[in-house]
Amino acid sequence: MSEATQKPVPVELTAEQKEIIALELEAKRLEVQLKRQQLQGLELEQKERTYHIQDLQARIAERELREKQLQEDRTSQGRTFAQDEAQDKLRWRMCTHKKGGVVTPRDLRVLHTGGNKEQYAVIKHQMINGDIWVLCLRCAKTWKPPVEKDFFFDKAGKNVAPQDGTFNRERFEQTQFEYLQAVNFNTNNSMSTSVQCRFTAIENGKAFDAADKYRELVSQSNLR
Repeated sequence: MSEATQKPVPVELTAEQKEIIALELEAKRLEVQLKRQQLQGLELEQKERTYHIQDLQARIAERELREKQLQEDRTSQGRTFAQDEAQDKLRWRMCTHKKGGVVTPRDLRVLHTGGNKEQYAVIKHQMINGDIWVLCLRCAKTWKPPVEKDFFFDKAGKNVAPQDGTFNRERFEQTQFEYLQAVNFNTNNSMSTSVQCRFTAIENGKAFDAADKYRELVSQSNLR
């Protein structure tokens, strides 16, 4: 047989060489396993971010829904308050605030529009700062000393905070006049009274009468 056709003679590896090859294969296997684990970790991180975004979107959607519902509730309450106020004002205008009148099962209007006697169907109560409030027992209107800060209006005629509007002296004085009339309503009902208190405030080291401050605090209240 010629040299060209001779088969290569297998090289016998030593035990050390075999061990090196085995270690290299093991290292590659571990490297592949590590890369798989890294890839799996990245996939899990991506899923976690996706779930986090979904949770965040759900919370934001829920919050937006609550805010929308709250706004709708406020709008509805505003309409209800406006309707109630309009009905109150209409009832107050129709009422004579007087005693008397005839009530029948078919006609109870006198209970809300007042009678025709000389005596007024009102009760008077003296508040703790000395102010007298008056309540009509027929239409439930309350008269009390007006407070200037409640008579500021914007250009549209809406009642606003003092810093946002202009003081309407004419409406203030008209309300004050109506209040004084109510205080002088002729009635045989006895006036009730609270324990009388003196309100004092200190400003710049000086004490002064603060009954007006109490009046401002209760300006949105009534005797109903």
